[in-house]
Amino acid sequence: MAEVQLSPGSERPGYATYSGPFERDAVLDYVMRYDGPEDPDFPGCVPIPMTAEQFQDYDGGVEYWSREQAMAWVLREGGPDHENPGGHLPALLTRIAMERGSPIRCWGALRMVVVDRAGRPSEAMHPDQSVYLRPDVWTPSGRATVIGRDPRPDVVLEVDHTTDVRRRKLGIYRRWRFPEVWVETPDAPSPSRPPGVVPGFTIYVLEDDDYRTKPVSAALPGWKAHEMHLALNEPSSSPQTIGHLVRVGRELGDLDGTGPINDTQIAGYMRRAHGVGQRTGFARGREQGLAEGMASAAVGLLHLRGITLSADAEQRLAATTATRETLLAAAAGCSTEADFWARLAPDE
Repeated sequence: MAEVQLSPGSERPGYATYSGPFERDAVLDYVMRYDGPEDPDFPGCVPIPMTAEQFQDYDGGVEYWSREQAMAWVLREGGPDHENPGGHLPALLTRIAMERGSPIRCWGALRMVVVDRAGRPSEAMHPDQSVYLRPDVWTPSGRATVIGRDPRPDVVLEVDHTTDVRRRKLGIYRRWRFPEVWVETPDAPSPSRPPGVVPGFTIYVLEDDDYRTKPVSAALPGWKAHEMHLALNEPSSSPQTIGHLVRVGRELGDLDGTGPINDTQIAGYMRRAHGVGQRTGFARGREQGLAEGMASAAVGLLHLRGITLSADAEQRLAATTATRETLLAAAAGCSTEADFWARLAPDE
């Protein structure tokens, strides 16, 4: 996938010249009122002349900035439909991280910048979300990740609600050798969406110096493009999506030799549940109380992990003969309610 080159200056349309202060609110106000021509390389964006000094002082986001062109391209239409996927992704990844048993961090629209030998920026972009799967190894610091110096994110997310990253940005990510790029086009319609951009989720994986579209993520094995699109467009995570997240987290954990018990929150919940069972046991009779306490703890742990239970689940748990260890291990390790009961079956 060759990078599309910027059109020569003599062939570019005549843009209105921005003369206001280079402060985020002022630039965004100008962008919202702009009614001039669009740049074919950056549909959905407003071109604003911006020097290197102005760019360094600017505290807002840009789709792309070039020192050579002395130009920044700023998103024309943001709004909830554009912001939602990038904002919702961390919550989904948190569930995956709990299943894996180790953290995943998102750093939002972190500035990705190329610098020259003197340390001066020469070009930059802001993805809609940047994902680091190993934050215990390295996490960003400061305002920017410097290409060629700092580790690249494992994944970046771009939202094409009114834009089309295939025109220009994807080629830049290829040149910068970003390993995986996700592009989400929300189900919510937009009258200004570029032709050819349709709702859906595309995974681009870098192979042999070029991006290949894949049905499944390489960074998060097992997470399929259509599952991601579903997850990012739901008002709240459905049982189907929770099942997908549990599966992906478990696959990552299997690769690392970790699981939900290695997650601090789930492990802490299980320790507290053990204490509840003991206290209830002394109050109601140790044997009966422990069984009730563990059953209640298992239900709470399953709810915490987003696994829905049928109406008779608590009644079935009250009658189980499974040991405390088996009960909590099943609640921490299952992917569905059916899997939970299957894990208890040998002890019943």
